[in-house]
Amino acid sequence: MGKISKKEKKDVMRKHMTEVLKETLNKYPNTVYLGEDVQHGGYYLVTDGLLSQFPNRIIDVPPDETTLLGISMGFSQLGFCPIVEIPYAKYLDCGVDMFYEIALNHWLTNGQSKTGMVVRLQGFDKGIFGGNFHTHNMLSHVPPGVDLVCFSNGE
Repeated sequence: MGKISKKEKKDVMRKHMTEVLKETLNKYPNTVYLGEDVQHGGYYLVTDGLLSQFPNRIIDVPPDETTLLGISMGFSQLGFCPIVEIPYAKYLDCGVDMFYEIALNHWLTNGQSKTGMVVRLQGFDKGIFGGNFHTHNMLSHVPPGVDLVCFSNGE
């Protein structure tokens, strides 16, 4: 691995995440991105600039996590690969019934019911912003059919 010179500025994590989303949307035309205010950059500007490049695939959904997950399940069953942005991990609590329904539906049908999607959460860590209500979550019991992956800066 090459070293970063002192004159180079490291990009913040969100810019790397935006690049990964851009690469994914370019490579897989059946991918859609859904969430609250994602057409305007979403929380922390992770989707900043993507709407102009993918106008029919960056979709704003009202602030209701159950509905967001349900819509995403429908996209998945139609052959799309939805990426779902939930602003804070804590907000998954609001859609936990649908979250478990999606995971268990795939598992109980042995994959015959297509419900695959990526749920992008943020707000893990020390709770240095937004208060403790943005950082606790229900992911202590990950159901069958769910793979859990986290972005990391390596620290």
